Amino acid sequence: MRRSTKQAVAAVFLASTMPALAQTPTAITLSGERLHPESVSISSDGHAYVGGMQGGVQRISLKTRKVDQFVKSGDFASGSIFGVLADTVNGVLWACSNPDTPMSAKIAGADPTSVLKGFDLKTGKGRYSLPLPGNKPMCNDMAVARDGTLYVTDTTNSHILRFRKGATTLEDWHHDTAYATGTGSGLDGIALGGDGHLYVNNWQSNIMARVEVKPDGSAGKTTLLTPSQPITAPDGLRAIGGLRFVQAESRGKVTIVTVEGDKAQVEIVKEGLSSPTSADLHDGTIWYVEAEFSYFFDPTKRDKTPPPFKLTPIAAPAAPHAHHH
Repeated sequence: MRRSTKQAVAAVFLASTMPALAQTPTAITLSGERLHPESVSISSDGHAYVGGMQGGVQRISLKTRKVDQFVKSGDFASGSIFGVLADTVNGVLWACSNPDTPMSAKIAGADPTSVLKGFDLKTGKGRYSLPLPGNKPMCNDMAVARDGTLYVTDTTNSHILRFRKGATTLEDWHHDTAYATGTGSGLDGIALGGDGHLYVNNWQSNIMARVEVKPDGSAGKTTLLTPSQPITAPDGLRAIGGLRFVQAESRGKVTIVTVEGDKAQVEIVKEGLSSPTSADLHDGTIWYVEAEFSYFFDPTKRDKTPPPFKLTPIAAPAAPHAHHH
């Protein structure tokens, strides 16, 4: 009797561990040898969206691993694509079109300036084309609030722009020298915390800040957060629950940032990467992209073909238990 119980327990244990072993995902190869992906956003239904320097947006099913061209390069007058956001509140795939940067590809018919494009999240059809205000702006990333309000970062000018339901244009919502460099640039990643406030980073000044969103929707106080270790060239920032964020640091790391008061606890999840630009979480797994930007800026690599671009998974570390003081 005892032996068969042991065998039954062993069989149950094996059955419970085998699917887990089989399910550990591996990297998914993206299409395009000059893709240089700048951003990834994963919708709750398990589709990842990746934009890149060649323009267009690829949609990847994390279940079937199928990669398809959701938005073609140049569609709806879009140029090279920086930030992307799968906005399930509004049913829109937002994409930052930037035709005129050192990394941008020349794409026929693209709008000549930085424009936020919105594509239908079901069909991929163009729905919104919102030029950024300001001097030579550069649309970089987006975050959406529960009520459908969209926030957008302009890297050149370090302004946070806003697009509200029913609006027809982007409005200049907030700017603060605290989250800009001395020359006023560098604002990059943006995410909404579980507290309803915005969290932003700056890839040039290596800071992270909280921007209070007041009940009436206006901006309140900006607070610079004190990181537990230096952050280096932070790029994409995604909220992953509560006050936890996954951040790509383009000097080679993917980190998880947990905000506690005015402190930012920084935990390295993976390092030694080649210009990681963005990461997002789905189902306990972090997926990130590497842009291989050295193929633009390193003269010895300029004429060479980069390695295949991939969407790469890492198991997400468990959330720490809240400390009660």
